[in-house]
Amino acid sequence: MDELRFRQVHLDFHTSEHIPGVGARFDPEQFVAMLKRGRVNSINVFSKCHHGWSYHPTQVGAMHPSLTFDLLGAMIEACHAADIKIPVYVSIGWDERSARLHPEWREATADGRLAGASPLQPGWKKLCLNSPYLDFVTAQVEEMVRGYDCDGAWLDIIHQGECCCPCCLAGMDKAGLSPEKPEDRKEFARRVLLNYYQRMTAAVHAIKPGLPVFHNSGHIPRGRRDILPYFTHLELESLPTGGWGYDHFPISAKYSATTGMDFVGMTGKFHTTWGEFGGYKNPIALKYECAAMLAWGANCCVGDQLHPDGHMDEDTYRIIGDAYAHVEAGEEWCRGAKPVSEAAILSVEAVGQRGRGSDDPDIGAARILLENHVNFDVVDAEAEFSRYRLLILPDEVTLGDKALLRKVKGFIVGGGTLVLSGRSGMDAAATRFLVDVGAKPLGPSPWQPDYVKLLPLSLPGRGRSPQGERVRVGADCESHPPLPLPEREGGQSTLVENPFVMYERAQRVKVKDAEVLAEAWRPYFNREFRHFCSHQHTPPAEPAGYPAAIRKGRVLYFAHPVFTNYRNKGQQLARDYVWRLISDTYGRLDVEVGLPSAGRVSLLRQEIVGGASQPRVGRHILHLLYATPINRGRGIEVIEDIVPLLNIPVSLRLKARRVTLAPEGTPLPFTRRKGRIEFTVPRLELHQMVALAD
Repeated sequence: MDELRFRQVHLDFHTSEHIPGVGARFDPEQFVAMLKRGRVNSINVFSKCHHGWSYHPTQVGAMHPSLTFDLLGAMIEACHAADIKIPVYVSIGWDERSARLHPEWREATADGRLAGASPLQPGWKKLCLNSPYLDFVTAQVEEMVRGYDCDGAWLDIIHQGECCCPCCLAGMDKAGLSPEKPEDRKEFARRVLLNYYQRMTAAVHAIKPGLPVFHNSGHIPRGRRDILPYFTHLELESLPTGGWGYDHFPISAKYSATTGMDFVGMTGKFHTTWGEFGGYKNPIALKYECAAMLAWGANCCVGDQLHPDGHMDEDTYRIIGDAYAHVEAGEEWCRGAKPVSEAAILSVEAVGQRGRGSDDPDIGAARILLENHVNFDVVDAEAEFSRYRLLILPDEVTLGDKALLRKVKGFIVGGGTLVLSGRSGMDAAATRFLVDVGAKPLGPSPWQPDYVKLLPLSLPGRGRSPQGERVRVGADCESHPPLPLPEREGGQSTLVENPFVMYERAQRVKVKDAEVLAEAWRPYFNREFRHFCSHQHTPPAEPAGYPAAIRKGRVLYFAHPVFTNYRNKGQQLARDYVWRLISDTYGRLDVEVGLPSAGRVSLLRQEIVGGASQPRVGRHILHLLYATPINRGRGIEVIEDIVPLLNIPVSLRLKARRVTLAPEGTPLPFTRRKGRIEFTVPRLELHQMVALAD
């Protein structure tokens, strides 16, 4: 597969049959001129849309009734003449025309409804990939790939529900599965989807071997490595203002990077999300989103939507061009760069202990690490844990799988720092710990909420290192303090001495031979109709008789599901409590920067191949990002104001012979100290790269 290009656009074109004059204003020269204005070098265009209409002559489906020429062919010809790649889109799971003509092809739910929008709703109908529709849509893709010089097949809405249509009922019966059992319906849906992947990718590559193929489900499922052979690369749909938020993309990228596959980040030019005509994202926000893609190791794609008349929007490509000017200037330092991480989160979603959309522990853990500027990956059970020095199993990662348990135990034996919380580290029934935390579980706490009181040795300035000597919490074994956090005056923690509320229910444990770092306090009583106090919950009364946090060696256990708690409540005090104890157990980070919590840090490694007489060399690329998303409207995060930060201190545990700002090329003075290099970045305005040459 050819190298993915850095500056892409995904051009939506879902156009109702009730729209007249489709493509009437399309001008190949204007089309390419706008792409050039936007500095775009690859664009996804449409063969067939969600409405079910094709935008070219077809023997399989039907061309849009108000289109009078081969729009797809004209776009491909114009783009290739300008050296712009042009992968082609086909809607798979939604097809309004097919749903009208063949309602028997639609997915059916277990309670007898047809999946998707109801007859009186303006919305999409879901087609079943186990029905004859699969033959039809495969033929559509084959026709497009065979008939056009496309640069890829971009296939959308790749889902399969727990369908109970006649085809699926017969299929489950043949497979010995019962449609009355949700778990059997789910398993059959998994098989149907896997069959789709196998068949569709094989169909494309039978015509054009090696052609890029991407199947979009709006989410890269963590832990589903069985489907990856049917993808040539990954594309991460993540529109921050469209409901995903600004912390969604880093989590998805940090998992995708561990697959070894190249990947593209996809945002949108819209103020909200797909399908918005006349919506324009703040140019500063779009620039930040593209810079973040580079920082997390991705290429860039911006979603747009073409007007039905085929005329490209000038304002859109001016805004995209401003963002892509920044991307183009930095490509040299991003091509082939791969994340270098010291920590990992073992994803709850990846180990199969929660369904899709229920990844609160993953999100909470990632946010705590992002806000403390930790360089981390999100991993599944197949990852090599020995690559990392810090491993977090957030809230619900039980260890009943023997292979996974062996890997976790091997990580501990290898000297890694392991963080567990809630039910993590226990057997599936939560009756015993399968790794030695120095305690045994007694079941869920009867109190919710309860309270956490840090013991004196865990408070700021009163900690102990894992080796036993008294040190400032957060220091490493070199007794060299980490960099202060500017938003906390004087680098001081927000931690308090009195009990503070923890909203999620704890697991009670009995300590055998662990160090107690924090204790739980019970309320006077739980809030219920028989007794309640004040507006929310009852105040703390006394110690509850079980710890809130314990440590044995380099194994740290939190009794509460602290990561779910932070994801749901955003409680800074709880975040700082968690990170205080992690950093005390772990020691100094490989990458330390003096940024506010909204700052983002990413360290990547780029191998550079010299000429015939030059050895292979490499460099690290440090990305610093800073912007503050705020809520505007209902649930819409926006970025508007960029506040420059000055004189940012950086300390890295690596060797380098030269440090320069990129792409500016300005050298930075640095010092070497005990295996680290230290320097100051003079100014950060939204995004700054620093190149560290070997």
